Amino acid sequence: MSATPRNHLCMAVATVLLATATWATAGNDDDDGHNFGYRHSTVCEKSANKMFRSCRFEINEEYFATIAKCLNQVDSDEPSQKKCQKIARETYQEERKGCRDQREAREDICELLGEDRYGPEDLLDTGNFVAEPDDSNPYFSLRPGHTYVAVAGENFEETIVVTVTDQVREVLGVNCRKVVDVVLIEEGGDLVPVEVTDDYYAQALNGDVHYCGEVARNFEDGVLNNLDGSFEAGRGLAKSGILIKAQPASGDAHRQEYLLGEAEDVIQYVAGVDNPTSVGQGEGGENPDFPCAGACVKTEEFIPPEPGVGEFKYFLPGTGFVLGVALEDGIPTGERDEVICTGDSLAVLSDAKCGLNNPDELLDKLCELSP
Repeated sequence: MSATPRNHLCMAVATVLLATATWATAGNDDDDGHNFGYRHSTVCEKSANKMFRSCRFEINEEYFATIAKCLNQVDSDEPSQKKCQKIARETYQEERKGCRDQREAREDICELLGEDRYGPEDLLDTGNFVAEPDDSNPYFSLRPGHTYVAVAGENFEETIVVTVTDQVREVLGVNCRKVVDVVLIEEGGDLVPVEVTDDYYAQALNGDVHYCGEVARNFEDGVLNNLDGSFEAGRGLAKSGILIKAQPASGDAHRQEYLLGEAEDVIQYVAGVDNPTSVGQGEGGENPDFPCAGACVKTEEFIPPEPGVGEFKYFLPGTGFVLGVALEDGIPTGERDEVICTGDSLAVLSDAKCGLNNPDELLDKLCELSP
């Protein structure tokens, strides 16, 4: 049977619709001039674009769900509904730009690392790690009991306590030591948790400290809100990284963790062991309790899912982390993390050098949050 003109028209329309659907399914919904396939020659770059598409789908879903909620306002007031929809559209446009910024940040990391497919094999070789941590990494101690206390924020309103436990967790056959990191803020005379993290690290024979995973408990108004940022190498397609090298050279860069959308921190050594440095006045000057005095390794940490957000960190040999300087688009924000004391156990909280007003209350809170 020969096709009629109507059949031809229907077939043509169907072909156009199929092509359009295929184009959208392939992720070519980007209207910002970024030519699909042009920059995506490596697995790293392709992954950045896939995450861009994922981001777009996510904000599309949120946008249409919000519009539906606007239509169902209790008062059914049309002007209010229109205002609600206008806000939703403005938010949607901002988030579309955020998706593009994330993709560009991820692609910049691909270029920085010269990376194709990220696939660390270190944790698969159990013989690459020491049974008991020693001091071969002068910038990060994994000796059980090691503790440091820091204050953070623009007005040092936060207290941070990091302590190495004697507990280990086997990750991909490697015994990774648990390090508890607690961030507290004082509100109304009470210590309220902001974040409580169980980090798991393993020390390689060359002293490098590998990041096996973390359980991040994030609080809002003192109540557990989410576990965003949590990962474990070998689970859910997550991979390990290196927290910090034992002998980093200036310019070195690597991933600290890897679970797309959750854990993507990257570190670059601004000043390595070949070029140790001090803290510049533009960053607020030295930490008075632990000055670098020209001896610190300086790093910059990036978070691709949060473009523009970063941090300079300073590590003093034999002490470890001593100062963090928050960055926004590469410029110090004024917020700093300053280590005020270190010790071989949580007993350091009562040491006068820490200057804590109520160390017993702080210790009780730590035990409550991480028994």
